[in-house]
Amino acid sequence: MKTPIPWTAAVALAVALGAAIPAPIHAVNTQTAAVEPMRITQEQARQIALQQVQGRVLHAELDTENGVLVYEFIILTDQNQVYEVEVNAETGKVMKVEREDF
Repeated sequence: MKTPIPWTAAVALAVALGAAIPAPIHAVNTQTAAVEPMRITQEQARQIALQQVQGRVLHAELDTENGVLVYEFIILTDQNQVYEVEVNAETGKVMKVEREDF
């Protein structure tokens, strides 16, 4: 006949096993740093800008305008006009279309 395990030994074993099992995968650290918002890619922003002004992109960069992250494009049209187009990097909204005078 089997000898029963004393209840104190069973509790100690359960505690020891519980400490050895890792936290569940879904456990989340609430002390993490703020997550950066998603943003569109430069290529997506480029396509949006070219929908506004058809031409050839001469220059593209990620910039901050009034605290808003924007993709800025300089576009040369077939009529040799130069435009600056700014696209919000988070929403894809066109922020500015401006003809440049040289």
